[in-house]
This record gives sequence, C-alpha cells and structure tokens, in this order.
Amino acid sequence: IPGSENRKNPKWVTFLKCLPFGVRFSLYYLALFLSTSLLVIALALIYFNIEGNDRENFESDDLKSQATSDLTSSNFNFQLLKPADGTTGSSNGILNSEEGTTLHAEQLTRDEFQPAMKDLFKDRDLSPENVEDIFGNISSSDKLNTGHSTFGREVIYIYHSHSREAFLPYLKKTDQPEDAYHSKANITLVGEMLGKSLERRGLGTTVNSTDIVQELDSKGLDYGSSYAVSGEHVKTAQKENSELEIFLDIHRDSLRKDSTTIELNEEGYARLLFVVGTGHKEFEKNLAFTEDLHQQLEIEYPGLSKGILEKDSSQGNGVYNQNLSPNSVIVEIGGVDNTVEELHRTVEALAAVLSDYYWHEKK
Repeated sequence: IPGSENRKNPKWVTFLKCLPFGVRFSLYYLALFLSTSLLVIALALIYFNIEGNDRENFESDDLKSQATSDLTSSNFNFQLLKPADGTTGSSNGILNSEEGTTLHAEQLTRDEFQPAMKDLFKDRDLSPENVEDIFGNISSSDKLNTGHSTFGREVIYIYHSHSREAFLPYLKKTDQPEDAYHSKANITLVGEMLGKSLERRGLGTTVNSTDIVQELDSKGLDYGSSYAVSGEHVKTAQKENSELEIFLDIHRDSLRKDSTTIELNEEGYARLLFVVGTGHKEFEKNLAFTEDLHQQLEIEYPGLSKGILEKDSSQGNGVYNQNLSPNSVIVEIGGVDNTVEELHRTVEALAAVLSDYYWHEKK
C-alpha cells in the first residue's frame, strides 16, 4: 500500500515481532483459549438467566393454579352448604338434581383422620358426665302410626366401623377434631338413636354397637383394619338372619360445623354425606340405592344431604363391605362439632326417608 512504509505500528505489535516465533505461537493459543472461555461463560450466564426466568414463571403459574384450585374447592364446598333451592350444584362436580348426584373424592376437600391405636384409648372427661343418657332419652318411644310393620322381622342392620368417633361439644378441654374419640359417648349412640327411629316406623332394626377399636386391639390390628373387622360382623348377621335387606355403616365426619350443619325451618340439622365404594364389581347397585335415598332427601329436606362421595381403592378402603349387599352404604351423620339435638333431627329425617324407601320405593 503506498505510504504504508511510513505508518508506525502499535507498540504491542512491535513488541510481538521482537518475540521468538514459539513464544508468539503460545500467546496466540492462550488468547484463543481465553476468548473461548469468556464466550462459554457468557453463554452459560445467558442460559441460566433464561432458565431462572422460566422457573419463576412456572412457579408463579403453579401457585396461580393452586390458588384457582383452592378457590374452586372453596366455591364447591360453599355451594354444597347452601340450603337447596332445587339445585345443589353444577356440572363441575357440584351436585345437580338434573345432572346427577355423585361427587368424586378429589372434588371434595375432606380431612380424614387415621388415629394411632394408643390415642383411641385416651378417654377424655365428658361434659356433662351423663352424655349417654342425653342421647338415649332424646328419642321418643312413641310408635308412629305409619300403617306398616315388619311384624318382628329385622330388615335393617346398623353398625359402626369407626365406633369411637365422638363429638367435641361433649368432651372437656379440647376443640380439636383429632381428639374427638371416646369409648362410650360416640357415634354408636347415634346409630342406636337411628335404630329407635326406624323401629317407631315399623321397621325391624338390628343395631350392632360393638366397640370395633377394642376388638382391633385384642387382635393386634391397627385402625386400618376396621372395615375388615366390622365386615365379619356383617357376614355373621347375614348368616343368622337372611331377612336383613339394608346395611348402614354409621359414621360422623371430621369436618367442622360450618361444613356439617344446615338450618331448616329455623332449626339446626347435622348434614348427611353418603360414601359409596367403587372398588368392587357390583358398586353400581349400591350407587343406585344411595341415589334413591339422596333424591328423596332432596325432595323432603332440601340441602340436608351433601350428596354421594365415590371412593375407589386408591382413595381409601374402596369397598367398605358394600360388596356384601347392594343396599349397603356408609352414612356420615354430622361432624365433630354437632350437638345431640342437631343429630337427632337429622336421624328422624333419615329414618323417615328410609321408611318411605322401604315401603314404597324398594323393588
């Protein structure tokens, strides 16, 4: 290039020219290595920055999804608890008399306790001490004139797989659901109350008030074996009395009062929830039987029944001894906070519907 001979080279170029070839060659590769390393580091920083943003977005979306799910669940429970006006839900899993009566376990948030066996033997003091008498005396002994009778034949069998489920208003020094267990003042008193109500309507009823927890303990079994033990009682009853037609496993829910109570005719009632196990081949017969009861309750006591909760073997026992009879179901009557008065009103309503079903609907 003309005139280039007069142009001065930068000092670092002049310096490099003075170095031996081998040194210049090494510096060249060192520079190449350093520039490549810097490029890799820059790309890595860009990658992790992008990934971090994606993770934050994902976590944000996940929290939003969870919040939406919680809101949906909250709305679901709220709508279920409203006194019915002909509609108790919608197609998103909430009950609707036109669309069906079945809930699914994943759609209904319910806290179910599985107490340790040792905790079931820690009886709390009762308040008042004569709770058993209060439950026993509230049922009227007057026979209703229904015009029907089984004339001594016992056709309904009541039992309690979780026999020590109790009610917090009658236990001292606790308001926690996990403490609501007692050896005497428990759900078996509600079952006996229901038996009396059915007898008053001419329906011969057997009430099995066996302390299943005590039996589990004597056999070295844990609480998870409750249905297996109660099922043996059902089988024995069937062998001894072939005329038994309806089998009711009575429980109380572990949810709090706002989810287990409803006001009808200006009086408080303990709400009902039916549980049908779908873990056996003939469960649809149990479901049909239970749907009949629920629909009749909707007509006569709108909103008293929260509906039917289906549970398969991945969500619990899944069978609940309902494979032993097509007319078998779990009935949860109220929850840990309900009073004997609320329980009694519901028991009378359920007995009335069972009586109507037996005399007029059963095929």
